This record gives sequence, C-alpha cells and structure tokens, in this order.
Amino acid sequence: MVGISEDGYRQVVGTYMGDSESEATWGEVLKDLKARGLSGVRYVVSDAHEGLVAAIRRHLQGVLWQRCQVHVLRNLLGKVSKVDRAWIVERWRQMRDAPTRQEAGRLLAELVEAMRERYPKVAAWLEEAGEEALTVYALPAGHRKRMRSTNMVERWFEEVKRRTQVVRIFPNEASCLRLITALAMETSEDWQTRRYLRIDLEELAASLERASPETLTPAAVA
Repeated sequence: MVGISEDGYRQVVGTYMGDSESEATWGEVLKDLKARGLSGVRYVVSDAHEGLVAAIRRHLQGVLWQRCQVHVLRNLLGKVSKVDRAWIVERWRQMRDAPTRQEAGRLLAELVEAMRERYPKVAAWLEEAGEEALTVYALPAGHRKRMRSTNMVERWFEEVKRRTQVVRIFPNEASCLRLITALAMETSEDWQTRRYLRIDLEELAASLERASPETLTPAAVA
C-alpha cells in the first residue's frame, strides 16, 4: 500500500502477504494500517477488484474511490476487435484529457454510443466502468494526471518482480516478506528526495467541497 502525504511525498505505508484478494484479506490490511495510525485518507485509486473495492468501502468510509483508468482501457481493448482499437484509444484519450468533468462525461457518453451497435455488451460495461474512472475530477486539475491511475504502484511492482525473480524460490513466506519490506523501505527513502505532488491544502479542500454526488460515482460517495 502506497500513500501520499499532505506535503506531497510518497511512502510505502505497508507490505502484506495474502492468500487471495478477498474482502477479508484486504480488510485485514486496512484495519492494520488504521491501527498503526493511518488517518485522513480522502482519495483512493485502485483497480476494480471486487474484494478490494468492498474493503475500501467498509474500512475507509467516505473516501473518494477512483477506478484506475489504465486498467479500464486495458480491459476495454481486450473486449473488442483489433481493427477497432485505434479509434477507441483515440476517443478514450480525448475523454481522459478533457478539462472538466462535464466534458469528460460527454465524451464518455459519445464513446459508449459509438460502440453500442457493434459491441452492445461492452458498451453497457463501459458506461459503468467509465463513470468510475472519472472520480479524479474531484481533485484539482494539477493533481489529475498522476492520480487517475495506479501507474506509480505498478512501476514499483515491476522493481519488486525484478528483485524477487533473482531469488526464484523462497524457503518460506517470512523470507519473501523480509525482502519485499526491505525494498519498500529503500523505495520510501528514495521517494523522500523528490516531491510527487505540489499540494495546496486550501485548493484541495475547496475542490473536494465542490464535488457533489452528481459529479462522482456511486462507489465514490458510498
């Protein structure tokens, strides 16, 4: 789990091992973080794994939840023919880069309608998934590019995979967790040398205050 503090620096706040990504497993993670002092969480971005989302709703009530846009696009392209991917990506990028929530919503609706005749089931899926990917508009414009996806975490995961593949087989879970925790501490220390976001707390508070149930997804306001 990775967090961003009010002063804009990233930190790995916890490393855990679990048998599955169930709500119970993720719930234990979030309960542990809260017991260790995690508080003030306003916004979470993740993939849409059912267990994870359910745990967020249960244990971080009131936070805004953003569905990772990269995961949505990747899933979308996996559901359509290769011949249609180029124009779908172009439409998606226009929506992703829209300056306002209203404009993004309009472009999403147009993309859904453009797909409805050829891909009716995919269009219905995108209508819901796309809305869940627009929660980021509750944040100030300067925060959106970095907070609309889980790319920050995914890049760190790639380094974890690279380092653990050298070992190949761990004798037990504890040895694996020790290595990954050491990597997390190393990464957190490195992150403290460069600010990830320039956060103006007054601007952020005002932006969140302007966000209403009409501009956020049902999951975001649960």
